[in-house]
Amino acid sequence: MKENYKFTAKDFYALLEKQKYKCPLTNRELTPETTRAELIVPKERGGINEFQNIYLVDKEVAKIKRSMLEKEIIDLAVDIVKTMGKSCGYSVRKTGK
Repeated sequence: MKENYKFTAKDFYALLEKQKYKCPLTNRELTPETTRAELIVPKERGGINEFQNIYLVDKEVAKIKRSMLEKEIIDLAVDIVKTMGKSCGYSVRKTGK
């Protein structure tokens, strides 16, 4: 698909079904009201506006997904939990890789 690709309502609902109404980053349930379409690889990182580069995320995640790669979001989340998580009952432990 070319750069002038337009994401449609049909595309939105097809992705919602494909993703089983789940955000791939948070596993939160997605509804039309809580969902935003974002580029997997952001434009500022060389991504292009095409169907294969779009997924649906929870609207709260969309704010950071717009400019960050998934790995960067995970690293940021880990840093936040390491810094502030204990006060909320959370901790982080790396399991491998």
